[in-house]
Amino acid sequence: MNDTGERVLPVVVGIDSSDGSRAAACWAATYARLIDAPLRLVHVVPDGDWYGSAAFVDGGALEDDLRRAGHEYLARASAEATAAAPGVVVEEVSADGTLPEVLAAIPSKLVVLGTPRTNAARDLLLGSNTIRVVNHVQSPVLVWRSAAGSGSDLRPIVVGVDGSSESDRAFSTALDMAHTLGAPLVGANYWGLAAQTGVGFAGIGFAAGYIDWDKVRTEEKLWLDTHVSAMRDKFPDVKLSTVSASSSPARGLQALSSKALIVAVGSRGRGTLRGAALGSVSQNLLHHAESAVLIVR
Repeated sequence: MNDTGERVLPVVVGIDSSDGSRAAACWAATYARLIDAPLRLVHVVPDGDWYGSAAFVDGGALEDDLRRAGHEYLARASAEATAAAPGVVVEEVSADGTLPEVLAAIPSKLVVLGTPRTNAARDLLLGSNTIRVVNHVQSPVLVWRSAAGSGSDLRPIVVGVDGSSESDRAFSTALDMAHTLGAPLVGANYWGLAAQTGVGFAGIGFAAGYIDWDKVRTEEKLWLDTHVSAMRDKFPDVKLSTVSASSSPARGLQALSSKALIVAVGSRGRGTLRGAALGSVSQNLLHHAESAVLIVR
């Protein structure tokens, strides 16, 4: 409950043996304390099917060891989270199953997954696991990276804007988070040459000479400024700026991520004039962004 007696959903963090998950728990603890929400740390023990019943002499002993290790992971993450955000309420949950299914069953304000930046193999595993979580849970999912900094960081939160309903929800969520963290917000829209001409890549070179690109830039910037201004009424105190450029959304947002605290996108977007499908953009950012990535359904 918060000060007004309303039930506050928890900030949920997936915990494993990695340093990344514990670091994510510390960031999430700071955020949870700021919004007066409990922090729920979740460790999932996979059921026996993941290794095959004939693979081990004593599968039951293995599962017991996995649960014991899981409780140790939770205890260590809880201690570090409490140290990072004294006073935050921490709950520890150990469950059997798969991470996406377990997290989907927990109503949450935000799901946080931690990952270290290591190598391409890690990125491949991260993508498949995280995408399953995003597809299962209804709440926003934040994939935390060590470059994301702390809750007091003054780097901006960048949000991709394309006019779709999911993009608008991502903007609203990012605006709320920017207000909570005291961070500036950048609304970014990227528009491509093929989208402007409507003729496909084969005709781009011919059609480009017939387009008034100064007019296009002016109109795109005006659309973006008008669109985000109409959605910022809830938190007018948040410092808001915009970026409008001719580029692919994935390339543009990835470039901005190098100086961002968080990059937020809808899980999918319009895929038309105002930006490419954010399904591919969100997956690209999961693999290549230098900041934390927030995906909003």
